[in-house]
Amino acid sequence: MSNVFRKLIRKELGEANYYRYSSFIKKNIVNRNINERINDNQIIFNDMYEKLKYHDMNSLSKMYKRLNDTMLLAFRISKNFIFAFLVYLLASIYLILRSMSPELTAISLILVNICFIYKVYEFISNKFCYVDAQIILVYKAVLDRLILNNQKRIDDERFD
Repeated sequence: MSNVFRKLIRKELGEANYYRYSSFIKKNIVNRNINERINDNQIIFNDMYEKLKYHDMNSLSKMYKRLNDTMLLAFRISKNFIFAFLVYLLASIYLILRSMSPELTAISLILVNICFIYKVYEFISNKFCYVDAQIILVYKAVLDRLILNNQKRIDDERFD
C-alpha cells in the first residue's frame, strides 16, 4: 500500500514518470541551497507542463478535482488518526476488562491490533511522504497554470 499522493501521481502521470520525478527529487534532496531546489522543481514543472499542455479544459478540471479530493483525503487521514487511536485504546481496554474466555479475548485483541496497525501504517505513509508531496505541489502548480492559460485563451477568443 502506498500513500494517496503516490497513487494519484501514478494514475495521472504514469508509473514511469512517477519514478523519474521521485528519483530526481531523492537524488537532489541533499541540496540545501534553496535556489537549486527551485531549479529542480522548475525542471519537473516544465516536464509535466509539456505532458499536460494538450489536454482540454474539461480533462484538466477533472484532474484538478481529483487532486483536491486526494489532498482532502490525506488531510482526513491525518486528522482522523487520533480518533482511530482512541477507538483502539477503548476497544482494547473493553476487551481486556470484559470477562470472556481468554482465547476469545486474545483473538479479539489480535484483530483489533491488526486493524490499528493498518491505520498506523496508513497514517505514517501519508504523513511522511516528502518526495510525493513535492511532486504534488509541482503538479498542482502545473494544473493551475494550464487552467489559467486555458481560461485566458477562452476569454481572449470570446472578446475577439
